[in-house]
Amino acid sequence: MKTFWSKHVRAPFLRALIEVPWFGPVISAVLVAALINLTTEGLLTLGGWGVAAGIMGGLVLLTVAFVYAYGWAEQRRRQQGLKTIRDLPHPPQHRGLVFLYSREETLREAISYHLPRLEHCWLLVTPEVRGQVHEFPRRFPAVQFTIHAVADKYDTGDCYRIVRDVFLHEAARLGWEPTEIIADITGGTKPMTMGMILACVEGGYAVEHVPTEYGADLRPKEPLPPIQIVVELGP
Repeated sequence: MKTFWSKHVRAPFLRALIEVPWFGPVISAVLVAALINLTTEGLLTLGGWGVAAGIMGGLVLLTVAFVYAYGWAEQRRRQQGLKTIRDLPHPPQHRGLVFLYSREETLREAISYHLPRLEHCWLLVTPEVRGQVHEFPRRFPAVQFTIHAVADKYDTGDCYRIVRDVFLHEAARLGWEPTEIIADITGGTKPMTMGMILACVEGGYAVEHVPTEYGADLRPKEPLPPIQIVVELGP
C-alpha cells in the first residue's frame, strides 16, 4: 500500500510541482479562492458583514506575520552557517548512489557496501573514462545504472546541476525520498567534487567518500568501507 501511494499518487504530484512552474501557483490559487468563499459564507451566516470582515482581516494579518517570521528565521539560519561537520563510519545502506567515477576499485567498493539495499546507481563520467563503465551493469545485475556524461571535467556548474536533478527530479520519478540516496565525492576532478558538494550541502543531502589504504610506496592498495560526512547547520 505504501509503495502504491509513493509511486502512483505522491510521485506524480511531486513531479508536477517540480517540473511544471505554473502548476503549484494555479492549484494554490484555486484552493485558496474556494476556501475564502466557503469561509465568507459561513461567517456571514453566523455574524454578518462586520464579523466576517474582522475575522478575514485578522487572517490576513496572521498570514503577513507568518511570511515575515519565516523569512527572518530562514535568513538567520543561513547566517548561522555550519554547526558541526563529523565523520560517520559504516553509514546506513541507501537505495540510491550518485558516484563521480574515476577509479573502478572505489566504485566497486561503494556499490558492494550498499548492497543488498542498493537499487539504482547514477554515474557521472567524463569522456576520458566513459568507456570504462560499461562492464558494471553486468557485474551488478541487481542494480540499475544511469550514466550522466559530464562534457567538461572542469565544469563545476554542470556537475552541480546533474546531482541536484538526481535528488529532486529522478528521485521523484522513482517515488523515492531524497534521503534514500547518497552522493559519493571520492572520484572525479576537484571542480566536479565541488559541484557535488555544493548541491548536497544546499539541499541537505547525504554525502560519503571511500577512503583508500596506501602502501609503503605511497601507491593505493585497496579501498576501505565508505565514511559518511554529516553536515549539521547552526545554531
